[in-house]
Amino acid sequence: SLESAEEEYQGQTKRKRIRRKKQKSSLQNSDNLHGEQTESGMQETLVQDNLQLQQIDSPKISKNKKRKMKKKRHKEKMKAAGLVTKTTGVDFTYEPDKNNREEAAGLKDIDEKAESILDFLQATQQIYFADNKSAGTDSAVNPATAQELLQYLESRTISSSDVSLLHQLKSLVLLQDIERLKDALKQFQEQSLMPPDHTKIVTSLFHYWITDILPVRNRR
Repeated sequence: SLESAEEEYQGQTKRKRIRRKKQKSSLQNSDNLHGEQTESGMQETLVQDNLQLQQIDSPKISKNKKRKMKKKRHKEKMKAAGLVTKTTGVDFTYEPDKNNREEAAGLKDIDEKAESILDFLQATQQIYFADNKSAGTDSAVNPATAQELLQYLESRTISSSDVSLLHQLKSLVLLQDIERLKDALKQFQEQSLMPPDHTKIVTSLFHYWITDILPVRNRR
């Protein structure tokens, strides 16, 4: 009948409204629940951040970290001020033992040369003064200055370069090479670091070998 059909239609409509209310209600609830979950998640993140901040400020954990941060800040300040420049590594090999040995060997060599020159010049001086005295001529070498030169050699207050030059002169005398001795004597006069009066004495004593001693020996 018409009445029964209308009642059934109204019943369906009512049921639909109830379903829609339930769906709407359930959607609202799910939205609320999602919002609550999101809010709780944010709160959890904030709590973790706070914990991390507390840990950074904690003296137990952050002593080393604080020191590194302080060092980093200081470096940044220095860099900003233009006081930090890029450094390049210097590649070299340092061998102290080897260097010390070489230096000691060099000093020993100079010392031995100075000692041999001292003996040689003392002997030459004695012959020189004896010859001039016997010949009755005035010596071009001042005895006091000559003695001063020998004292310089004895106390080693003479440059190593002068020691080398003197040793070369002595070696050429022993080789009896007059021509090379003349050239070496000129070189000594040009390069010597001695006071002029000492240079003059050395030149006179070696010139004496060139003019008086070696020619006589060569004739023999």
